[in-house]
Amino acid sequence: MRLTARSCAGACCRINQERKLRILYCSQNYSPHDHRFLTALSETEHEVHWLRLEQDVRRQEARPVPAGIRPVIWREDATRTAWTDYPELKNRFREVVRRIQPDLVHAGPLQRVALLPAMIGFHPLLSMSWGFDIMEDAYRDFIWSAATRYVLKRSDWFTADCQTVREKVEGYGFPPERITIFPWGVDLEIFQPKDCRYERSQIGYEDDLLIMHTRSWEPRYGVDVALEGFWLAYRQNPRMRMLMMGGGSQERKVKQFVKEKGLEEHILFCGYKENEILAKYYCAADVYLSASHIDGSSVALMEAMACGCVPLVSDIPSNLEWVRDGQEGWAFQDGNPESLAERILEISRSRDTLREHGQLAHQKARQDANWKVNFAKLLEIYSKMTA
Repeated sequence: MRLTARSCAGACCRINQERKLRILYCSQNYSPHDHRFLTALSETEHEVHWLRLEQDVRRQEARPVPAGIRPVIWREDATRTAWTDYPELKNRFREVVRRIQPDLVHAGPLQRVALLPAMIGFHPLLSMSWGFDIMEDAYRDFIWSAATRYVLKRSDWFTADCQTVREKVEGYGFPPERITIFPWGVDLEIFQPKDCRYERSQIGYEDDLLIMHTRSWEPRYGVDVALEGFWLAYRQNPRMRMLMMGGGSQERKVKQFVKEKGLEEHILFCGYKENEILAKYYCAADVYLSASHIDGSSVALMEAMACGCVPLVSDIPSNLEWVRDGQEGWAFQDGNPESLAERILEISRSRDTLREHGQLAHQKARQDANWKVNFAKLLEIYSKMTA
């Protein structure tokens, strides 16, 4: 199903002049990241169809599918997809492609979603990493490893959200000239520094170190390390609080830890917030905390930095692509709550430097995390692939 050759000279400057494409965007679920991509795609001239693999019990995104996006009805709602389901899903997916006749399939994560167009031999296929699929899932066992190699071998282009993921994919032998680093970025009109001193005074935490945690409560994001590190620091300096946004599969353990340690007044659960409200939280907080063990370019990290909220992150390679220790923020040893506690206490003793670090973080985000600029890279990839 390859397209006929077309000239792509000056594609980056002539995207609006390119012909209208029929795009099949495939994702595992419906998350805030999917909403971001679908919203941007709905504002292009292209005809966009969206295929969703699973319907999670825990609702990740409350906003409706953007107007103009055409959801694909292709299977009954399923909360989980087993490997044994794929022979049937392959046939169903083939029928979807025959019905829609897409010019391009844009799919990810690799092993669960991009596997389907790879199985039917569809081209051109753009496989998009979500970070965890290359950094963690690819090493789960033989099946996951084989699925990773299978998809990469049959992909025409690959997008990575950071250099760390790119290097992993190159290690599989994928041609480097067909890899694009594409940090997903944030909306800098929403996430920007604002004066939230009034909001901060209303909740009465003006004199406390206020830490914000927005990562999902899942093992890969080190929520247990974040809690233990905060607890160790709190024992030496109780003038600190942490706002925990969102939720996850470890909710029971998280709330049990807070109760057992008597931290109900110092660790506050805030639930999920719309971006406009979330930005105010970032601006009101002193520090953004991520104890993630596995990550690509974290959108939450970019959001915090864009708001001037100083990041305190685990020292995994993808985080260090954004945060230079002691400059845009601080890093601590991955998986080490004692190291985290030491850094929290260090920050609490030098709060007068937070503004300077926050400015550097904001500058980094404006330079490299502009969603509108980065999204143009995706359209350029579409143009190259269909030329």
